[in-house]
Amino acid sequence: MEVHKPKLVANWRELFKEWGIIVLGVLTALLAEQAVQSIDWHDKVGAAVADMNNELSAGDGPQAYVRLAAHDCIAMRLDAIRAAVESGDRARSGKLIDSFWLPKRTWDSLAREAATASDVASHMPHQRMLGYRIAYEVVPDMQRIADKELADLGHLRALPRSGGAIETAEKLQEIDAVEALRLDNNAIAREARFTLAHVETLNLNLDPAFVRRDMLEARTNLGNCLSTPRVQAAPPVGVD
Repeated sequence: MEVHKPKLVANWRELFKEWGIIVLGVLTALLAEQAVQSIDWHDKVGAAVADMNNELSAGDGPQAYVRLAAHDCIAMRLDAIRAAVESGDRARSGKLIDSFWLPKRTWDSLAREAATASDVASHMPHQRMLGYRIAYEVVPDMQRIADKELADLGHLRALPRSGGAIETAEKLQEIDAVEALRLDNNAIAREARFTLAHVETLNLNLDPAFVRRDMLEARTNLGNCLSTPRVQAAPPVGVD
């Protein structure tokens, strides 16, 4: 069997020619790989932005809008419950408590968490990602308040429906629950205003279909006392 020995480079010109071909090949491969990675990250960033936009404009945003619109209605219902409890009227208190309504929705930041966990956030323009981070800043707090609100509502509904006039110990328990719910209502409205202001700063429009759905649910349970929130965009990130 014939064995071909490696061909030796005859001169410097051929050496540089061979070297140039190798370097060019390596650079071409690296540039091609970089281009593929750039396209891949561009697609991932686009998908992450779309997910965050959807979560804010069709989920948290409309919910924040409705909670702000319902704030005064809920406060008035709590005033009526407290007045009935203080008067000792068990039947009227029970009726008002049974009709007391709160929106039961979750506050989500899954899209932002996914963008951070997958390192997509580091491939986004810093100012844009910072805008999303601030818009999502209070969402976990809103979920925490919503959970506390349901627990406080349970305490409010603990009033026995049978019996005579409400006793002093029962009054104190019910008033504590009313005032806890009032604090919850004020807190979630404050956080809702913050969220809406920063959604506005991101130039996102609330999805009208979800706003209508949530407003219809609130109007069905609270009547026509809903207000129209007026929210001013927060200053751009980095501007005092």
